[in-house]
Amino acid sequence: MQRKYNRTILLWSVVAGLLVPAYFLAMADVSRFAWDFRAYYVAAEAVLQGEPFVGISPGLPNVRYVYPPNSVVLFLPQAATGSWQTAFVVQTVVNVLAALGVATLVIRTIESRRGSLPILDRLLIVGFTLGSAPVIAIIGQGQIDTLLALAFGGAFLAIEWNRQKIAGVALASAALVKVFPVVLGLWLVWRRAWRALATAVVTGITGLVLGGLWFGLDAYRQYLVVLSSRSRIAEFAGTVSPNFFAMSLYRPLSQLLPSVDPSLYALLSLLILAPVVGLVAHRERTITDRLTTYLVAITAMVLVSPASNVLYVVYVYFPLLSLLYLGPTDRSQSLLLVGTAAIAFPIQPRHVATFFEIVDVPALASGPLLYVLRTALTVASVPLIGFGAILVGCVVHASRKRREHAVDSLLVQGD
Repeated sequence: MQRKYNRTILLWSVVAGLLVPAYFLAMADVSRFAWDFRAYYVAAEAVLQGEPFVGISPGLPNVRYVYPPNSVVLFLPQAATGSWQTAFVVQTVVNVLAALGVATLVIRTIESRRGSLPILDRLLIVGFTLGSAPVIAIIGQGQIDTLLALAFGGAFLAIEWNRQKIAGVALASAALVKVFPVVLGLWLVWRRAWRALATAVVTGITGLVLGGLWFGLDAYRQYLVVLSSRSRIAEFAGTVSPNFFAMSLYRPLSQLLPSVDPSLYALLSLLILAPVVGLVAHRERTITDRLTTYLVAITAMVLVSPASNVLYVVYVYFPLLSLLYLGPTDRSQSLLLVGTAAIAFPIQPRHVATFFEIVDVPALASGPLLYVLRTALTVASVPLIGFGAILVGCVVHASRKRREHAVDSLLVQGD
């Protein structure tokens, strides 16, 4: 029965993914196709020509290169092709291979514990990692989040296989690209993976030094200037649009505590998530426990960052999909399924409103529904609700394990 539920949710997610190209190609006023990638491309092109690149714009509205200087290295091979269209094709191939890599890691992890999966489950796992809405959006925009998802999955398995140096390099590389993955160093401390932690520190420092020598310190200064000018923290002051892409806890905090300085939301987010992490992150005894702790660690990382958007949900794909098949058949599993369905469906009120306009739904019927959607999704986006369900599911799992451990201890004492 559990496998039936898994298949239903994975199939639902793939079907929902098909709505992304349908909406942007047939309904949206602006498709934004490859907009992000074009910022990457012009930045890499500027590097090849020896010109400044941080903050550079491809000439599209509100699109600039606002990423750490080191990340531009990922796009130098694409820029060498000579045109952004050809480069985008290369980037698409990279994203597809990375998504397939995540699926491979998930399938290998499941089959190493449960035996060979039916071909249908394999196809659905591949379909989810390749065709769910967040991945389709990543591919369409030419983003790099599938690569980070692969790095996170690879880092976990590297620790499991006692390949700690590989794990350290993977996490440090992700941090050099997006910065905030540096907090997963705390997970390495929890796992007592000291060689991985040392390797990550050395890799990170080496990357920054080489980047400084290559791009110059001015590139990093400019990055800090651009980053401060585009800080998203201020955007959470007062009312946040339900169509705003933000997915972190800053969104509900901005609605529940509108008078609080948004700069304090990071601290408040940590205070909210700390008990969850504390409940889940006990000394893990099984692969399910370790995956649960890792899932909570990545989820907390995403929810604390003000820069988090709906594409970042792919970071949890490896531990989440693995747990759907390796976890116990109980209430916690049901919550993970609900969370999976939600994070793979990043719908916003504007999407529904556009659909209603196209099919000519009467205002008398569409108005109340849109009002309810706007009100609810202003407080929490659908993916954020999904992450909430996932966190609750992890707490339920951890609580059950603690009770079982307590009972086992009493039995041992009784003997």
